[in-house]
Order: sequence, then C-alpha cells, then structure tokens
Amino acid sequence: MKPFLTLATALLAAAPAVADDDDARYRLVVADAEAPQVQILNPGSDAAPAVFDIASPARLYLGPDGRHAWAVSRDAGQVQVIDSGVAEEDHGDHAHVILQDPELIGGPATGERPVHFNMDPSRVAIFWDGTGTATLHDAAAAATGDLAPVKTIETGAPHHGVAVPLGDFTISTVAPEGEGLPDALAVIGPDGAELSRVGCLNLHGEGKAGGYVAFGGEDGVAIFDTSVTPPAGRFVAYPAEAPAEGMIRTMLSPRHFTALIGNWGAAHMAILDPSADASDFNFIELPAPRMAWALDDRGMIGFALLADGRLVRFAALTGRILGEMGGLTDAYAMERGVVRPMVSVAGDRVAISDPAAGQVVLVDTDTLEVVERLDVGGRPRSLLLLMAEAEHDH
Repeated sequence: MKPFLTLATALLAAAPAVADDDDARYRLVVADAEAPQVQILNPGSDAAPAVFDIASPARLYLGPDGRHAWAVSRDAGQVQVIDSGVAEEDHGDHAHVILQDPELIGGPATGERPVHFNMDPSRVAIFWDGTGTATLHDAAAAATGDLAPVKTIETGAPHHGVAVPLGDFTISTVAPEGEGLPDALAVIGPDGAELSRVGCLNLHGEGKAGGYVAFGGEDGVAIFDTSVTPPAGRFVAYPAEAPAEGMIRTMLSPRHFTALIGNWGAAHMAILDPSADASDFNFIELPAPRMAWALDDRGMIGFALLADGRLVRFAALTGRILGEMGGLTDAYAMERGVVRPMVSVAGDRVAISDPAAGQVVLVDTDTLEVVERLDVGGRPRSLLLLMAEAEHDH
C-alpha cells in the first residue's frame, strides 16, 4: 500500500477523543426483521420507546442531515422518513445537539422493490429493483414530508441495481442482458443523457472516499473520480495474489481519508486506495466469518461482529486488529436466509442488534465491554445509533 497508511496510523494515535460519556446522550432507532415496526428509544432511560408502524420490515439509513432516518421497506415497495428527534439548538455563540420527540413524517415514496439507498449532501437516491428505476429526492423537502422525486432515471429493465447522486450528475447501473447482476455503470448528466460507461462484471456494492466513488465487482473495482466534471471512471482489476473465491460486495468509507474497506469472501477485508494504481490492494484475514461491520464517527476505527459472537476492533486503514471481546451475541449461522445482527457506531458506543435474543447490545468503543443490554423484543435487526451532546450550564 502507499505511505498514506503509515501517516493515517500516526494520525489515529494522535486523534482527539470524542466527547466523554458524561457529555453524550444517545438515541437508538431500531427496525424489526419480521414486524413492520420501528422503535426509537434512549439508552439509559426508563421511558417507553416511541413505536412507529411502517409498511413492512425495513432497512434503516441515516439521511444527509444526520437526523432523519429513511426506512426502506423492500417487500411493501415503500420508503418512509422518520425524524429521529436529534436536533441542533442554536444558542447564539454556540449550538447544542438536543433530543426532541421523534415523528413519522408525511407519506411514503412508492415503487417496486426498493433496495439500494445512496446520498450526496442534499439528495438521496433510491433504486427500485422491480422496475430498474432510480428516483432522486431532495432531502430537505423530504424532512417536511415531500417525497416527490426531483429526478427519475430509467435504466430500461428491472435488475438489482444502484444509483449514486453526485451534484448535477448521477452514476447508475446499466441493465444487464437477461438475468443476473449488472455489468456496467453509466455517468448520467443533468439532462438525463449518458455521458460515459465503465464495465464491471456482476457489480454489487459501493463506497465513497474523498473525491472517489467505487463499485465492487466479480473481477475488479470500477472507480470514479468526482473531482473532475463530469466524473471520470476507470476499471481496476483485482491483483493476482488476491485470496481465492472472493470479490468486494460491500464497502466502508473512512470519512476523511482516501481509502476504502471492502469485504472479501466470508472472512477477509480488502483495503484499497482508489487514487492508486492497479496493485494497491491489501487483504487482511479476520479470525472468523464477519456478520456485520461499521466505522466510528471519524472513520479511523472499524468494528466487525463475527459469526461466533465476537466483536473485533480494527484500524480502518491498515486492518490491524486492536482488540476483541467475545460473547456479545450467541453464534449465528452464515447460511442464506438467517436473520443476523447488524452494527452501528456513534461517539463512544457500538450498538449491536441481536435478533435471536430480542436485544440491542451497547458496547464501549475502547474497552469493548458491554454497557447495556436493551430488551426491545421481537427480532431487531437494522439499527442506527445517534449521539447528542448533553447540555451544560454556561
């Protein structure tokens, strides 16, 4: 890898800590894997959770404002917006993030089989697999209940695709010939015209780092440089020394560094610099198959929950294991169709859903010790952990 990894590791050691526990309060948004329901609760509080009925079980995504949760109900063909209540209060010379009552906002966006969700600083893109259509929505308008699309991209045929908004441009999958995953990505201009195309066999999953957007495929990664207008794409093949029988299917994106962390098979990570040449991949093996993973707020520390119930803490830019804690959940099977945990990180806490136990486990990011086990009932899966700064007298 390039020397940026060494620099990033040094910055990691020098980086300031996030707010102390006494200065932070948390809000948890949890969607059930089987019930059409979202709960919002405050860890450490005895108050009853706010419960919202939605169209069908949903996957949760945090919108560009860091406040609104987007609930993507694939089976019902709906996307709904929930105000988490984590709001900023202006105090003139400073501001506090405070906790208000959550709220289900407006009517849903509807279509056939919404799956992939992406965003830029002001818009979100929803890809509807049932029609091969991508709709783009203004995030600020959605927060007021207006989920009408501001732009629609028709790819021509249903497929499991993705669209990524980039200001006036959009990167969208191209419908494949026949069945299967798409094999190409197109840059779409402001007028809807295709400007360029990059091939990527059986592509699945994407990530952003700095001015780059990358998409994982069967034999390599399609990378787009968004610092130029229009975005310029290229294809980078996996190196010959890559572990056998793997491909990048999902990616994590360190916020402030030009690096991407992709999964590789059941138990490897692939770390790459999207600005580098074709050989710049680093493969790291985890101690056991990975169920879920996420990065901390700064994007420098990663947390991977393994199939045996262990939580691993690792340096995001090198993959070096920094610590682990076992017994956070029971073991889960890795077969297709098993409802497995998911992970979210904010401040000094890692939140882990445990569908089999009907719990969400809160873990300290430094010690990996359990802080709280929240009995939420049902089969909690998708979740978002948000942090608010506690008020202090001035």
